[in-house]
Order: sequence, then C-alpha cells, then structure tokens
Amino acid sequence: MTAKSGLKWLLRFIALTAVFAFVPAVMPQSWLVYWANKVAPGTTVGILFTYLARMLMAMYAFVGLLCFIMSTDIRRYLPLIWVLSTGSVVGSMVGLIALFAGVLPDQRTGFFWVVFGDFAEGLAQGVLLLLLLLRLARRPDNG
Repeated sequence: MTAKSGLKWLLRFIALTAVFAFVPAVMPQSWLVYWANKVAPGTTVGILFTYLARMLMAMYAFVGLLCFIMSTDIRRYLPLIWVLSTGSVVGSMVGLIALFAGVLPDQRTGFFWVVFGDFAEGLAQGVLLLLLLLRLARRPDNG
C-alpha cells in the first residue's frame, strides 16, 4: 500500500465514522437526556449541555464530510490534510492534558472516560495521518 492510498483510506474511514455524528446532532431531546444520564447519572441537561453536545456532533459530521472530500484528491488537498493531522495531534494532546489536570482521580466518572476516548481517538488518527504524510513527503514520486 502506498502512502497516498493509505491516506485515502484513512480519510475515508474517518469520514465514515464521523459522519454518523449527524444523528446525535439532530436526535430528539429526550434521547440526548437519556444518553447523557446513561453515561453520567444525574447530569443536568440544560441549554448549555444541549448546545455544546449538538454543536460538537455537527462539527464531527462536518469534519467527516470534509475528510471524504479530501480523500478524493490527496494531492490537491494535501495542505488541508496537514492542517487536519497537526490540529488533531495538538488539539488532542492539549485536551488530554487539560482533562487529566482538571479532573481529580476520584471524580473520573463515565463521562470522563467518554471524553478521554474521544481525545485518544483523535490523537491516534492524527498521528496515523502525520506518519502517512511524512512517508508521502519522503517519496513524492511513488505517491
């Protein structure tokens, strides 16, 4: 597998998994309350929680759509793929540091681990993208 085809398929995998975030972005409020309380019992699902959850899911779905578009022409969208990968790595690392620094060990509930998983996935995807980009940069003729 070439670095170019690896990037194409990784971007399509990210797209496929992220585009499903559109569902929670538009799901009924009762479902949002149910799932929030399933992860963290007693969670107050007010306007701020609802806004942040729906906007985050809509942004994930949007990023998924952009990943699919970028996968159709790796050379053309190479600068954007670099931005996506470095942003994923830096943002995920900052998020993980803030998460562990801001939440005491005895307060790490189910929701903490959901957020941790989200950051860890973003970091892994960003690192994989960066490795493929570096491999592509080393062998531009074989891409």
